[in-house]
Amino acid sequence: MSISFSSRDWSEAEASTEAVTFGSVGGGKHLHNPLTGWAAFSATFKVMFIEEYRENLDFAKKRRIMMFPLMVALVTMVATIGLQFLVGEGAAQDTGSLSDSKAFTWQEMRFALHLPLLLFSLGMGSFAFLGRERVLARTGTKNYLLASPALQPLSNSVAHFAYYCKDLSYYVMLILTPVIGGMAVGISLEWWTDVSTPLEWSSLPRTWISMTVTLAEGLALSFIASSLWLLGGWISRLTPIAVIGLGTIVGLGFVPRNTLLWGMATQAPGGEVWAIPAIVLSLSAAYIAAQLVRDDFEVKVVAKEELFMPIWNKLRFLGKGTTRLLVAKEAVDLVRSGSLKKMTVSYSVPLIVLLLMAWLVDFAEAPIPINLLSYAPFLGFFGFNFYSWLTALDSPEHMNGLPLSVPQLIRAKVAVYFLATSWISILFVCLMAWKLDEWAVLPIALIVMIANSIYIVSLTAFLMGLAPNKAIFDAKIMTWFWIGTVIPLLALFLLSFTQGDVSFYENWMSAVQDGGLDAEAVEFTSEKMESGFKGILGVSVGLVAASILLMKLLDRKWGRAEFNN
Repeated sequence: MSISFSSRDWSEAEASTEAVTFGSVGGGKHLHNPLTGWAAFSATFKVMFIEEYRENLDFAKKRRIMMFPLMVALVTMVATIGLQFLVGEGAAQDTGSLSDSKAFTWQEMRFALHLPLLLFSLGMGSFAFLGRERVLARTGTKNYLLASPALQPLSNSVAHFAYYCKDLSYYVMLILTPVIGGMAVGISLEWWTDVSTPLEWSSLPRTWISMTVTLAEGLALSFIASSLWLLGGWISRLTPIAVIGLGTIVGLGFVPRNTLLWGMATQAPGGEVWAIPAIVLSLSAAYIAAQLVRDDFEVKVVAKEELFMPIWNKLRFLGKGTTRLLVAKEAVDLVRSGSLKKMTVSYSVPLIVLLLMAWLVDFAEAPIPINLLSYAPFLGFFGFNFYSWLTALDSPEHMNGLPLSVPQLIRAKVAVYFLATSWISILFVCLMAWKLDEWAVLPIALIVMIANSIYIVSLTAFLMGLAPNKAIFDAKIMTWFWIGTVIPLLALFLLSFTQGDVSFYENWMSAVQDGGLDAEAVEFTSEKMESGFKGILGVSVGLVAASILLMKLLDRKWGRAEFNN
C-alpha cells in the first residue's frame, strides 16, 4: 500500500471554513486579546498604584500612613509661619535693628525649596535597575508588577513608564499635597491669631505645580540615567561622568538655576506658562528612558570562580560565628548580582561633585567657612541610601526556615555596609584634606566621618529593620529618625564649621545683620579650638556609644520579627 502526501498554499488554508478543534472545546469561553497602547498603560498604572498603597499599608498600617502626610503638613505650617523671619515682608522685620538688614529673597527661598526636592527625586528614580531585580526575585512568595512583562503579554517599556507615572502621582499625593495643605493652614491662622505670614493664597497653586514639575524632572533624569547605565559598553561608562559634570556645572553656577531647575523657573513671576511644557518634557524623557529598557528577562548563567571561601577566609576578624557566615553570603550576593558596582558609583558620584566644587571654588569666601571637619559629617548621610540598597537585593523570606534571626541578618548587612563604603569615605576625606591643605585635622575628621557613618546606619537599621524603603513613609518611625538625627548631627556640624570656636557664630550673626547674604567670611581665633576639638570628639564618642547600644537593642526590637523586606 502506498501513501501520498499533498500540500496546499496558506491562502487556501486561510480561506478554508473548516474548524479544527484538536479534540478540545472552549466551554463557551473566548480568549481576550492582550492590551496594547493606552489601554495597557492605564490598566498597568491603576494596579501599580494600588500595589504601592497595599505595600505601604502592609507595613505601616492605615493609621500610620495617614500620620505621615499630617506630619508633613504640620512641619510645613510651622515653616510657613517662620517665613516672616527669613524674608523682608513679615512683621518680624518691621521693627528693631533688623529693619535695615538684607533678608533672603524670594528667589533664594525658591532655590532652597526646589533643590532638596530635586535631590530627593533623583534618589528615587532609578526604575530601570528595579525591573531585572524583580524578575530575579520572582521565586519568592511575592512578586511585583514591574516584573510582569517577564510573565505576561506586556511590553517592558509600558510597565516602566507606568511605574514612573505611578511614583510621580504617589509622591504628589503623599508629600507635595500635604505641603500645600500645611501652607494653607499657616496662612489661615491669620484669621484667628496675630500670626502674620508673607504668603498669599494665590501662591499656593503655583507652588504646588512648580514642585510637581521639579519632582517629575528629577524622577525622569534619574530614570534615564539608570536606563543608559544598563545599556552597557561605553554608554555605561560615560553616564556617571556626565552626571558628575552636570552636578559640578550646576553647583558652580556656570548655568542659570532656572535653566536646570524647571520647577523653580515656573514658580517665578510670569513663569507659569512653562509649567505644561516642562511636565511634557519630563514625561517625554521618562518615555524615552522606558524605551531604552531592554525586553531581556533571561536569567543569564555566568560561570564565576569560587567566591564564598575566599571571602570567608578574608573575614577572620569576624570570628567563626553566624555573623561571618552571613557577611560572606551578602558579599557574594553583591558581587554576583552586579549591584556592588552600581552602589559604589551612586555612593561616589555626589562626593566627587563636592570634591570638584572644592577644587574650583574657595569655600573660605562663604560667611561660614567650609573646612574638612564640616565635610566629614556629610559622608554619613549616604548611609541610609546604601543600607536601603542592601536590604532590597533579594527577598530574605527563605530564611524563615533556617535557624537564624532578623537581628543577625541586620548586623550582617551593617557590617557589609562598612566593608563596602569605609574605604571610599576615607579616600574622599584624604583627598579633601589634600585640597584644603588641612592635614593637621585629618585624624579628627576621620573620627567624625566614621562615627557619623556608624550612627546613621545603626539608627536606620534599628528603626527600620529590613524594610527602610517602606518605613520611610511611617510617620512614627520618621519622627524618631528625625529626632535621633538632627539633634546630634546639628551639634556636630556647628562645631565642625568653626573647629570649636562657638563665639564665631556671634560675630557671624552681627556680620549677616550688617551685610546680609553678601557678608564676607568672619575670621575666628584658635584660642578655643582645643576645647572645640574636645567637644567634637565628645559628640563623636557619644554617637559611637549610641550606635553600640542600638545594635544591642536589635534583639529586643526585631528578635521575634519574620524575614520580610
